[in-house]
Amino acid sequence: MNEHSLDESYSTLSAEQAALDISRVSPWQEARWLRHAKEPFEADRKDGIFALFAFILGFYFARWVLFSWQGWGVTLFTLGYCGAVTVYLLKKGVRIPRAGWFWLTVVVLTGISFSLWTNNGLEPWRSLLLFCGAVYWTICATGLPILGKTSNLIGLDGFNGLFVIPFTNFSCQYKSLAFLGSNKRAEGRQIFSIALGLFLTLIVAAMVLPLLLKADSGGFSKITSGFLAYLQRMRLGEYFVNGILAIPIAAYLFGLVAGSAHRRGCDLFKEKSTLKAISTLQVLPAATVYILLGLLCSLYVVFIGSQLPYFFSAFLGVRPEGWQVYSEYARSGFFELCSIAAINLSVLTVANLFSIKMCRDSKIMKILNSLLVILTLVLIATAMSKMAMYIGAYGLSMRRLLPCFFMIFMAVVFVGVIALQKWHFSIARLAAGVGVVMLCTLCLLDPDSLVARYNAERYLSGTLSSFDVKILYRSGSAGVDSALKVYAQANDQVLQAELKDYLLAQQQQTAHSLGQPGDSLQKARARQKITDKFL
Repeated sequence: MNEHSLDESYSTLSAEQAALDISRVSPWQEARWLRHAKEPFEADRKDGIFALFAFILGFYFARWVLFSWQGWGVTLFTLGYCGAVTVYLLKKGVRIPRAGWFWLTVVVLTGISFSLWTNNGLEPWRSLLLFCGAVYWTICATGLPILGKTSNLIGLDGFNGLFVIPFTNFSCQYKSLAFLGSNKRAEGRQIFSIALGLFLTLIVAAMVLPLLLKADSGGFSKITSGFLAYLQRMRLGEYFVNGILAIPIAAYLFGLVAGSAHRRGCDLFKEKSTLKAISTLQVLPAATVYILLGLLCSLYVVFIGSQLPYFFSAFLGVRPEGWQVYSEYARSGFFELCSIAAINLSVLTVANLFSIKMCRDSKIMKILNSLLVILTLVLIATAMSKMAMYIGAYGLSMRRLLPCFFMIFMAVVFVGVIALQKWHFSIARLAAGVGVVMLCTLCLLDPDSLVARYNAERYLSGTLSSFDVKILYRSGSAGVDSALKVYAQANDQVLQAELKDYLLAQQQQTAHSLGQPGDSLQKARARQKITDKFL
């Protein structure tokens, strides 16, 4: 009895000593220890079932999405992924917040656009929106943003979702499958065993069959010739490669979703430690920031004031003196002004992020911020007016349309910076929301067709001197309707010959997509209309 009491006292003393040692550890050391500690992953039957679905998702991502990013295959994968993840999260008891449903809507609508339109002019931005949106939706749906919602730390949230969580939980899929295989239910073990046996048989047969055919004297090849011909038509090699690629893809997808649902490996960036780390970087003195913003504003005032006739001729739609070629004036300085706007946004970010708190809250700082924003908005408006002149003279293209949308996005962000001087909100959340909505809307509106239709209508009405067929080639099947319209109404035989070459080229390209995952509604319509016209 005494010996037991002595052991108990010794254990209590050891625990107190350990607690004392831990209390002496700095928060940074504690966070590092916690990150390196192995968190257990306790799988259940829901995890096991989703692990099987992850293999299916990985296979079809490799087959339909990875090498093409076009057509109804991307749409079906998106719907399957969103449906499977949503059901899994709800079964795991995750309450999806409103932000999660918003990002889910963005992902679904973007995915649907792949089966509707080719949107060649929006690549790679549409594909990036789909992939990054799907990752960030998982983060928001499970409530894992560092500050609990989309904030100015969205970059760190994205890094968490793209790299930290998936690769921290990369092996959890196999733990879930092992749990499902060891489940007491016989049917679960049987399904897993059968699937594993078929997969291993497929791998071994792919290695053995070629060797048997080489060693055959003729009888075996007669037996297997029909079967091998069928497999060749089935393109078994592609299925095999897709199956191999599905293994790491499925592990990544499961690691992201299950890791987020279990909140495992999600504490690399904690709210308090992250905000503390950012506060240590806020060292710029007030005088430094005031001089930077003040001199920059003065430079822009002098620059704009010295070139008022040049800049504001664009608003009136006239060419200033000294410019003989209309296109040179319209194009001159547009992309430079876009670069200046982006640089000014970076300067504002650095000045307000790395300056001391007293400087950020001062009235002088707010005035300088607002002045720099107003001057930048003047430059943006000038750039937009110059691009409008250029489009009016030479027509529209995606290379002219997208910069205009980017400048509108920049203008909204800069207006938000002005509002930020009075109200407190996350400017990054505003930028992310506006940017995502604008890009998703573009994906659904089929801008390539709008560009081709705009140029065709202006050419046929006589307000555009020439019709650029190169723009049609860049738009793919989206330009077929406009090409057929101009082909039927134009009197220029050279132009008609160029349009016919384009239409026949599109007929061949869309024919290759028939019955393939890369096919879309737009390609099907183009295929039918070209066939009706020339056959």
